[in-house]
Amino acid sequence: MDDQLPLFDRISDKNEHTGTPQESNRKFCTELEEDLTSIGFTECTNTQPQQQKYIKRAAYQDMYGSTRHSTFLIHHITKGLLRIEAHRQVQSGSVDQKFPFFYESLSNAPEKTVVIVFDGKGYKKEAYDWLLKQTKNHADKIFKVFASKEDFLNYLID
Repeated sequence: MDDQLPLFDRISDKNEHTGTPQESNRKFCTELEEDLTSIGFTECTNTQPQQQKYIKRAAYQDMYGSTRHSTFLIHHITKGLLRIEAHRQVQSGSVDQKFPFFYESLSNAPEKTVVIVFDGKGYKKEAYDWLLKQTKNHADKIFKVFASKEDFLNYLID
């Protein structure tokens, strides 16, 4: 039996995003933070980060007037302050029902540029298309919507 154990070591995990949706989303945010660090950003604890720094769970007022915490607030050297909302949805679920909340709430954020980063394809294409249309037509904000963290990281590097 012991000689069969190495066989199991070679079987790849087909579902790399196991756990609850909340656990999967937390893991995505941790991965994104590691990627930010790898491209030269460092965490700080100020309420407004200096250039090439970021803060986690930056507070702002959502569409209901309640305090909401975005995933990150980044101060990019050329793009300025970027409020980041990141969400992973691997399986179909309610994330597309949250798109209007993300959109309306980020419209209230004080930063001129707001970013939504998704991972996974657990949302409806029609909902994603709706979000792209809404963000394109917004007059007071620059919305950037990325379907993957790789696209977002490329945006930061360019």
